[in-house]
Amino acid sequence: MTDIEERIEQIAQVLGQLDDTQVPRNIRASAKDAVEKWLLNKDKEMDLRLGMTASILDDIFNDANLPIHYGPLCLQIQTVLETLLNEVKRS
Repeated sequence: MTDIEERIEQIAQVLGQLDDTQVPRNIRASAKDAVEKWLLNKDKEMDLRLGMTASILDDIFNDANLPIHYGPLCLQIQTVLETLLNEVKRS
């Protein structure tokens, strides 16, 4: 497994924290879809996987129903995704 794939697995685990009963169902479903349909989907191109996951996270972050203590988590994950995306584009 490559370094980027390992980091993607870690991001997926962190996104799993949104699977919490304090988080509205629609946000949990969006986070789960982001992980399963995009982030961990090895049939898609890496830049598409990272970009779409970051886009979905942006939607989650901007959802007024997101509990406030999950906002920084979303921003941190987005930052890591953007860093990975830049690394992928450079290589």
